[in-house]
Amino acid sequence: MKVNPFLWTSTTILTKAIRDAFYKSGIWQEKRTAILDRDEYLCQVCLENNDPIPADTVHHIVHLKDNPSLALVDDNLLSVCFDCHNVLHPEKGFGMKKKIKKRKIKVSQVNENPVKTW
Repeated sequence: MKVNPFLWTSTTILTKAIRDAFYKSGIWQEKRTAILDRDEYLCQVCLENNDPIPADTVHHIVHLKDNPSLALVDDNLLSVCFDCHNVLHPEKGFGMKKKIKKRKIKVSQVNENPVKTW
């Protein structure tokens, strides 16, 4: 099924089949990569708590079915980790199925080389 999100308005009704096709489209895959790059592949929700967790999902702040015209708007898209995305979508019920241990990113501070004293 071909989708053209550039023609969608805020009142466009998207069936599950259309939404599924959108998420498989090249347009969405390119946008998803651009948003993950913009957010440096870090979960923006976890980062607010000074917890750098890798992001693997791009979330629509205003959900796709609620306003299709925002499907590709950068300001409506946010990089998040699996766990945060499940919290943002409790209606899907994914949070209870699988407990995933968050993979923390090691942050280390680089100090200057000590001055040699001979």
